[in-house]
Amino acid sequence: MTQNEVILLKEENEKQSIELREDDERNIKNIMKSMSMFKVNSYDAQVIQRDLIGMAQELKLRNSSLQEAIGDDVKGFTNEIINNSSGPCKREILLNLLLKLSGYFFAWFTALAFLAYGGLSWEANPIIYFYYIGAVLIIFVTEGMITPLFITEKGLKKKLSSVFSILLFVVFSTIIYFLNDNQYTIEINAGYIILISAIMYLIVKYLNVININRLAKGKKNYIDDLK
Repeated sequence: MTQNEVILLKEENEKQSIELREDDERNIKNIMKSMSMFKVNSYDAQVIQRDLIGMAQELKLRNSSLQEAIGDDVKGFTNEIINNSSGPCKREILLNLLLKLSGYFFAWFTALAFLAYGGLSWEANPIIYFYYIGAVLIIFVTEGMITPLFITEKGLKKKLSSVFSILLFVVFSTIIYFLNDNQYTIEINAGYIILISAIMYLIVKYLNVININRLAKGKKNYIDDLK
């Protein structure tokens, strides 16, 4: 399998972050959390993080900090970087959704088979499939869209992402609860689901690596114009 260039960049960024000021490291983490794959593709995000780390290291040598250079408008600075990037990749968003879906299905049905039912098949309402798919979609939307909207906010606004995600899950779970009918059940064959999920996960993982390496062509520094 081709080595994922994002992983290589991420490992290098983690090494370089060790020498940063604590406040600079925190600011960079918050900036990066606001750049979900719906705004910036994952390769660009790691390049941006690398450039932010380099910027912070240079400022440290001048006895300054990233906070002083950016000022109070962290959101505006972040949006400027996002606008200067090549934006999100629809293919990556789809692949990551499939990756999360197959990964969660594998984990959930493996746990149910061995911990809850003690076997690879049981009777249940087919709505269980919609429940798990919906749960994955809520997690995906929360991580990719809701949380990044509020991560650079301060005070109570920063907590709104947790409130929205919990509210979404409670409403969805309530709807599924009232739609569930224990009198109508089918056989759930967890063995097939686990096998298909595992194969799907590996295939999508490979396709994601290929896509990342495609995105890596034509490297660009996204911070130079902002200094």
